[in-house]
Amino acid sequence: MVIKAPDGSLYKTVSTIEDVIEKQSPAMWFGAYAFFKATQLHGLPNDKAKELSFAVLEEWVNKPCPDFLLALFDTNNKKKQESLLRNKSMTPEDLMCWILQSGRKGGLFSQYSYDGGVPDEQKGRTPIMIDATNSEKIKAIGKTDLSDAALLHLVENQKKVIAQFVDLPDGRWYCFYRTYRGLAGKESGNQGQHMHFVSSSYGIDRDKLVEGFKNGDCPTNGFHVHLSGY
Repeated sequence: MVIKAPDGSLYKTVSTIEDVIEKQSPAMWFGAYAFFKATQLHGLPNDKAKELSFAVLEEWVNKPCPDFLLALFDTNNKKKQESLLRNKSMTPEDLMCWILQSGRKGGLFSQYSYDGGVPDEQKGRTPIMIDATNSEKIKAIGKTDLSDAALLHLVENQKKVIAQFVDLPDGRWYCFYRTYRGLAGKESGNQGQHMHFVSSSYGIDRDKLVEGFKNGDCPTNGFHVHLSGY
């Protein structure tokens, strides 16, 4: 996600800490997320961070969302959903807008993750966050004695799974999940940077799917969606 600092700078971050989020209002979660970034990343006092988080939330809920993503809410058919996503490209910002737009339909947002762990020799030495947007200029948020090369290696090689769900009131659910290797375009095949998509239309039990994600296991039939701008 990209967030604008008070000085106009844009930040895109990769975090070594991912919260588990269980069926929360998308707007409420986003506001809390923006508040955390404002205080932890930009060092703003709480009153200023609250003001910024409300402004950022208002901006994002009014951003246009790609029609093909919104159309996912209108069909229960797996083949139709895959047809909507086929040969399309989306950005992390598109995904965030889609999650926020789901709130208009009564959708709830959940996030589950798996972290393969930090090598024993690096435990206690990693920062809170690593900004690896520019591999030539790594930024660490928090204390660390690791070199830039070690931080970049950690981001690119750590086994990490992040799954984001939207649940609708009628029981339908949708999930985009990603791995660090997929984001780096290093998974097998010529997929490039991509995420994966599954939904309740795939006949997968949601609870078992979530348990798998928490253990680092991803379904083998997820539909690949090209990711750009990461």
